[in-house]
Amino acid sequence: MFAARDSLLRVGWLAVGLTLLVSACAGDSNVEQPARDTETRAGSVWDVVEAGDDLRWLPVLATRDLAVGVKRVAFSLDGLRANEPAPTIRVSLYALDEDRERPRSVQYARFIPYDPSVGIAAHGHANSSVSDRALPVGRGIYVAPVQLDAAGLWGLLLEMSSEEGEEQARIRFSVRERPAAPSLGEPAPSVDSRTRSDVESLFELTSDPDPEPGLYALSIADALAQQRPLLLAFATPAFCHSRTCAPVLDAVKTVWREFSGTINGIHIEVFENPQDPQRLMESEPFVAWRLPSEPWVFVIDGGGVIRYAFEGAVTEAELRSAVEWVVQDEAD
Repeated sequence: MFAARDSLLRVGWLAVGLTLLVSACAGDSNVEQPARDTETRAGSVWDVVEAGDDLRWLPVLATRDLAVGVKRVAFSLDGLRANEPAPTIRVSLYALDEDRERPRSVQYARFIPYDPSVGIAAHGHANSSVSDRALPVGRGIYVAPVQLDAAGLWGLLLEMSSEEGEEQARIRFSVRERPAAPSLGEPAPSVDSRTRSDVESLFELTSDPDPEPGLYALSIADALAQQRPLLLAFATPAFCHSRTCAPVLDAVKTVWREFSGTINGIHIEVFENPQDPQRLMESEPFVAWRLPSEPWVFVIDGGGVIRYAFEGAVTEAELRSAVEWVVQDEAD
């Protein structure tokens, strides 16, 4: 597990388009940058730029493509150990440009534990070395649906309760008018992505140390042309900034194996050259789909229309339900 200060550097990657502010019970903290700055703008707790040393759990936001509409926000807690009970988290949503005192909505986040097998032994590089980004943050993911009805600055107040006490965390983020990634109801971009027939080894196509060969049999263009439902995942298990790629890809593999007789399945590695971690280049399909983060999972119907999209984290149960709905619609 990373130390809290190392975690701040990792979360800093997510601050492009996002500002994460964290406050412990003893005081407010901001993980936008590790450098200390005691100044605030207008004295608002949402504007403090200071990282506290006594924070027990550091929230890591796994959802980055935030736009007007209903969004499934996912986050994890760095510092939450495998044998530690997951705290209960109450999530309050604020429209910061309008009212920083009264929340728009209040709800409890749902905690979804990772499979215990996901970890160092399960995910490493093809050369057997292990990347820190291959290891999931904490021991699971929290999810909460939110209604974002205007572009601008928004915030989440996380009230975390456990037997040992309470902590608070604030997450500030920007909301755009439209998402960067393809949206529900839009045609899936057709890309002539590489397949297993184009390479000598599957490890040229994926950083997954235990790849499912069936997920590399078709290009996106070929799968769409077959007019069958498609389960499509963009993930980089060994180099994942959100550190949710490994469990997400495990869920995709499990669900695809269950439905392989009725749907196509494809995994696209975020990077073109996963075997060369020092010179990583984004893959053509990842760029063509305009994805600002990873992982992403899409469920596409036989007409090539995106029916479901999951950013950051998704469980087997959620994927299974989405696939079942699309398959049933096709049958009707």
